[in-house]
Order: sequence, then C-alpha cells, then structure tokens
Amino acid sequence: MATILVADDNRANREALAALLETAGHRVLSAADGSEALERAREHRPELVISDVLMPEMDGYELARRLQLDPATAATAVLFYTAYFGTREAKDLALAHGVARVLVKPSDNDAILAAVEEVLSSRAGPRVVSSGLDREHLRVMVDQLLDKTGALEAQQRRVQRLNRTLAMLSAVNALIVRGSEQQALLEEACRIAVEKGGFRLAAVGLLEPVSGAMAPAAAAGEGSAERDLARLKPGARAVIWNDAESGSFVALPLIVGGATAGVLLLYARVRDFFDEEEMRLLQELAGDVSFALHHLEQKARMDYLAYHDSLTDLPNRSLFIDRIGQALSAARREKRFAAAVFLDVERFRMVNETFGRKAGDELLRQVGARLREAAREEDTVARIGADHFAIAVAGFDHPGETTHWLIERLGAAFARPFLVDGVELVVMLKAGIAVFPTDGESTEALCAHAESALKHAKDGAQRYLFYAPEMNARVAEALAMENRLRRAIDDGLLSLHYQPKIDVQSGALAGLEALIRWNDPELGAVPPAKFVSLMEETGMILAAGNWALRRAAADMRRWQAAGLEVPRISVNISAIQLRQKDFVDSVLQAIAGLGRRPLLDLEITESVLVDDIEESTRKLQTLRRAGIEVSVDDFGTGYCSLGYLARLPVDTLKIDRSFVVRMGEAGTPRNIVAMIVSLAHTLGLKVIAEGVEHDAQVRLLRSLGCDQIQGFYVSQPVPADKVESLLGPGAQDSLQRRMAAA
Repeated sequence: MATILVADDNRANREALAALLETAGHRVLSAADGSEALERAREHRPELVISDVLMPEMDGYELARRLQLDPATAATAVLFYTAYFGTREAKDLALAHGVARVLVKPSDNDAILAAVEEVLSSRAGPRVVSSGLDREHLRVMVDQLLDKTGALEAQQRRVQRLNRTLAMLSAVNALIVRGSEQQALLEEACRIAVEKGGFRLAAVGLLEPVSGAMAPAAAAGEGSAERDLARLKPGARAVIWNDAESGSFVALPLIVGGATAGVLLLYARVRDFFDEEEMRLLQELAGDVSFALHHLEQKARMDYLAYHDSLTDLPNRSLFIDRIGQALSAARREKRFAAAVFLDVERFRMVNETFGRKAGDELLRQVGARLREAAREEDTVARIGADHFAIAVAGFDHPGETTHWLIERLGAAFARPFLVDGVELVVMLKAGIAVFPTDGESTEALCAHAESALKHAKDGAQRYLFYAPEMNARVAEALAMENRLRRAIDDGLLSLHYQPKIDVQSGALAGLEALIRWNDPELGAVPPAKFVSLMEETGMILAAGNWALRRAAADMRRWQAAGLEVPRISVNISAIQLRQKDFVDSVLQAIAGLGRRPLLDLEITESVLVDDIEESTRKLQTLRRAGIEVSVDDFGTGYCSLGYLARLPVDTLKIDRSFVVRMGEAGTPRNIVAMIVSLAHTLGLKVIAEGVEHDAQVRLLRSLGCDQIQGFYVSQPVPADKVESLLGPGAQDSLQRRMAAA
C-alpha cells in the first residue's frame, strides 16, 4: 500500500481517481490546485503525486519542479494525468521536471493502475532539475492553454448547439401535449424548428396513400422544400445531404403504425452540420412527431367511431339525434317542416341465418349506400340499430310532396335486387314517418312517434306509415293518383283541349291554346290542378309534354288538310322540358312537315325563363329562327325584371288571371294591368289577358289597349274534334258580333 496524492482542479476527476486507487488498496490524499498539493506533499510525504497540468495558482510543471527542489519531497514520484499533452516539447519538459510518466485523459482504469504500479516499482532517487527551463515551460504552458481554450470553445459551441436542439425538442414536446389538430401541430412544429432550433427551413411532407408521392404538408423558414419532397423516396432511415453552396439538410422519416407516413426536413446553413449527437436528438424529435401523428390519427378514429357506425360508416344513433335536433331548430327558425323517418330491413335475420354473418354485414353496407342515394344531400342517413336505419329529413315546405317524393325514391332504390356473395336478394323496407311540428315539436317526441309509426307498419301490411292518420290518407291518395296517371300516359288516356284567343279590336279568332286533359275511367274528368303539378314532381311531364307537342302538330296538319284556316297554336312548356339538352330537337321534330311557317307558339312562365337565362335564351332564339313564337305565361306573378324581359326572346305577355278578375276595382289592380300593357307595347310585344269572363272586362281591356283576350267569355277549352266548329266562318261571325256589342 502506498500513499498517493491526487492534484486536480476538477472535483469529479479527483473523486473518481481517489475511488479507483482506494479500491486498489492505496491511501489517497487530494488537492484542488498545485499550491495545496505542494503543502500536503511536504506534510504527508506521499510516494506518488498524480497531477493535472493546467491548474490555478500553480500548474503541474511548477508543482513537479518544487517537489524535486525540496529535500523533503525530492523522492516523491510524479505522474501527469492530463488531457492537453500532445506535443513532443510538452513531453520533454515533463521529463525535464522529473515527471516519471504521462497519462492522457481519459484512460481506462486498468491503464491507470498499471501506470501507477509501474511508477511505484521503479521509483528512483531525487533528480536534479535544471533552472533554465522557465522560458520553455512558459512556451509549452501557453500552447497547452491555447489548446484548452480551443477545446473549451468547441465544447461551448457543442453545448450551445445541443441546448438549442434540446430547447426545440422540449418546445415540440410541449406542443404535442396540447395539440389537437394535425395541420396546426405540423405548422407549429416547423415554426419551432426554425425559431428555436436555428434551422434555415423546416418542412413536413406526408405520404399520399393512393399515389405514394410525398405531398407538402407544412413549412416554415426561408426557401422551399417542394423539389426535395418530390424526389424523396419514402424510407425508414434518416438521410443527410451536404451541399457546398446551400449547406446541408436531413430527411427524418416519420413512422406511424410501423410504416413510413411522411418525412421531416431540416435545413442548416453550413455543411457537415448534422453530427452524431445532433442526429440522436433529431431522431428523437422525429419519433415524437411520429407519435403525435399516430395519437391524432387514433383520436380522430375514436372520435369518428363515437358518432359513426363502423360497419356502414353512417352516423350512429347519437349523431342522428344531434342532426335531427339541428334540423328541428332550423325548421323552427325558418317556419318550415322537418321529419324523422325510421326504417327496418324486413326479414334480415333470415339473411344472417341462411348466408352467414359476413353476407349480412355486406347487405347492411349496401342498404346504407342505397339510402344515401335516395335521400337529399342535406338529409342525414343513420344506422341506429342492428337492422334499423333512420333519416333526418331537413327543412321543407310541402309535407305531402316532400315525403311522397322520398317514399318514391326509396321505392325506386330498393326495387333493384342486392348482390350478396353472388346471390341476388330482394330486400324490402318498412318505414315510420313523423313530421315536425304536427307530430312532435321536440327531438324526443318526433323520434318516439316515428318509432311508433314504424312499429304499426311492421305489425300491419303497410310499407310506409305516417304517425298522423291524415298524412297516410294524403300519401295513399297521391300514390294512387300517380299510378293512375302513369297508366293514363302509357294507355293514351290523355287528350288535348283547345281554348280560343280573340283579337280585342276585331273580334277575330287570333289563336288557340292547347291544354292537357285527363278523363279517368273511374274518376272521370280529373281537374288539371290535381295532376299537372304531380306530373312535374314525378318527371312524367317530360313524356306528357312531348306528347302534347306532337299531338298539337298532328291536329294542325289534320285541320290544314281539311282546308281550314288554322290560327297559331300555343303549347305550354314546363321547366323540366326546357332544361333538357334535346329540348330544341324535340320541338323541331314535332313540327316537322308544318312548312316554313309552323304557326306554333310556346308558353313558358317567367320564373322558368330566368332560372338559367343564358341557356334559355339560346334555346328559344334557335326556335324563333324556325318560326316559333314565345309567350310569357302568368306574367306578373314571377320574378322577371325589366332587364331580363328586354333580353328574353319573347313575342307575347299573358296577364295572369289574378290581375284581370280584380281590375274592375279602382286603384292598384287596374293600374297594374295598364302598366303591363304599356310595358309590353314599349318593348314591341303583344298582350293577352287570361281569365276574361264578362263584358265589363272586355271593355276595360280594350280601353287599356290589350291585344287579345282568353277565357270563358269566349269559350271553355273544347276537344280537338270540336275545334272545326270554331274555325268555321259562322262561329267567327258570332264572336265578332259579340265583341262589337261589348
């Protein structure tokens, strides 16, 4: 056992070395600098002094020289243990000062113990130290101090850089803890990397699942990373690029769920910026961002599943209740109607039992898809039970029409068979319907009544059942009427009646308006008000309108062949017809063979014209060039501004009956008719008054300058086979005398 003195200004170094030597059985003393070490050596006479070189108060060289010069300590061996000892001059100086051995920090424990044993066993007597070493000592110490200063500066730069990276890492981790939205998190992470991490540019790219390309997701700083993202191939390892001009950048993969989901790009301003220590921290940063993406993805999925059915991706009961509540609030605010429709898939259990659970699940998915097709975009389709679905029908104005339309859509959607595991299955639905506010003003009441209606529908033979009995009666009547009307169109039970138009001044027959009539074998003559709107709602107006055009043209040919002088014939056109791409062709085909002057007029309401004024104008101009004239029906009840009216290719304005019947009253009603007549003549248009029924109206219209009249005063609409009597000279003479007497 030897007494060893350890001299080092670093406490941790002293304690570590002391612990090692004590473990080896030596008695250890310690000193914090050269002066203290010299005093303790004189007091305790150690066999060995292990000293650092660069120490305050007195360095290791001076300590070795003083120990050698003092007779009391001249026999003490000296061993240098230092980090700054690389030059030959430093070693020679150490030997000249009587240093037995030099160890360079850090050395492993075995090397230290071996050097200590070697020095102790070969310890010689006192050595004479030359006094002329001061200049060389000074020069070596300056070199070592410069080395240490450079090392300290490098260490400081390293610490600063790592502190900067750690600050960035800490800020991003704090962001991840509070972040709840992916895009905001990525943008803020890029900003932190630039502001706290000191990077020139930070960017995140996310992998497109379909194309496999890396799409830019967020960025901050100077420049753009789009070119680098475009050429990156997704991988699981970080990649570093160095460029002499632009510096260096690293691509750190973002791994989510075991697969590469994106990349984090960090751009430095200098080459070789990303060393091993920096990369360890940056990879930890990329791991944290990856964790955040995975966490947000899972959270979004959990949030989605909290309100959606995992099998069909439809809203579940919770979200349905919320949506029906929103629909009721909007309907209450806008003074409209809303509805809850509860549906049940009939005999679904048999599908599960016969074809298995997997086939049953596939059927439910297809049922959900068909329901979405049938509903409007603003409605919400939900799966609220095993084989139960529901529809929250958003605001509407006409309960009978809207619910009837929905029932028709559902019927059409489920008329087609479902294909499950190669087998065609015909699936039927039962539905219960409750309408707000008549069937309930709260969400709970409306849903309870819809479920009650569904229960009664399942118990009975009805496919669709309303909670309110009167709604069932109206819908049943509408469905029956629709079926009868379809058969009437298919079986040719519709006919055209014609109502005359008379010139107000001369009393001559000026034209005929063709009007569709329906005489049902069971119902008899059905009023137009009951079936014309139904044809428009169901789209049957397309077939009926085209038939009316062809029928009117055929009647005109027949009358002309009989030698009669045929006036202009007007046919009403619906909005649905005018919107068809082949509308112009269908009209031209109908009048083919009527000559260069076809004598055909089209009557269209002003609201239909302005629905798509550019397209409507183009189509009507084409027909006018073919000799067809255009009348604006029910003028004054729509939305046609003077600017629109001046642009539209029309020839005639028809004053709505509602103005004519009231124009006998002084003031506003009469003034409105007078203004319409004046406006039309200013624009070069003819004016026809509808609904004329007595002499006083005829006289007033004549005084106001109206061109033609139409109404029961002249004649009710008559069948085509009675029109010949109106075209004969005797009938026209009678009309002229009556008009002259008015």
